[in-house]
Amino acid sequence: MKTYEPEAGENITTTASNMIAQANQSGESVSATFNGVPLEAKPGASADDIAARYMTDLEQRAEAYRRSPEGLRQAAEAAAFQRQADLAAAEGIKPFAVKDAEAWRSWTENNVDPYGACCVRYAARWANLMEARMATGATLRDIADETSHEADVEGITGFMYGAAVSMLARAWEHGEELRRWHNLKTQIGNEGEKANESGGTLNPALLNIGT
Repeated sequence: MKTYEPEAGENITTTASNMIAQANQSGESVSATFNGVPLEAKPGASADDIAARYMTDLEQRAEAYRRSPEGLRQAAEAAAFQRQADLAAAEGIKPFAVKDAEAWRSWTENNVDPYGACCVRYAARWANLMEARMATGATLRDIADETSHEADVEGITGFMYGAAVSMLARAWEHGEELRRWHNLKTQIGNEGEKANESGGTLNPALLNIGT
């Protein structure tokens, strides 16, 4: 039996067609492995049949994983996270010491879509957590990173985190201190120091490591 090696970028239909072409040319069956699934093409075979068998095998493997202890554990964790995210969304915007009420009102009123609303809720939740820790004597630089993760109960992206920092930098009572901490923590070179001097806020989702 001959062997076919799928090339990068091929889909299952292309692989099946190439296997059949090789099988027809050689007069022998051709085997291949696509995404971990073994395939076989005999001379005169149908690409659609090979693709259908592949999809069936793939679904059987997926179902076996879903029923496995690891699959059940991941499903339970995903369900628990979703419940937590739903509760956080229902809870709404947490209170915190707002410095620029007009800016904060504008953000809350103009970010009502799921993505924007999540950014606003995250920013408020984070500020609320930091204030609670600071009220017990903790400094912002000591608890900002830990609370940023604790506040992430809805699954934020790097861009969303950066947007939250930008909002709090302007609207929160301790926003300037947060902005400076964030810039130094985020910088790869000295761009954070420059941002602190200029009044800017780095967005970690937009940073690239230079060569």
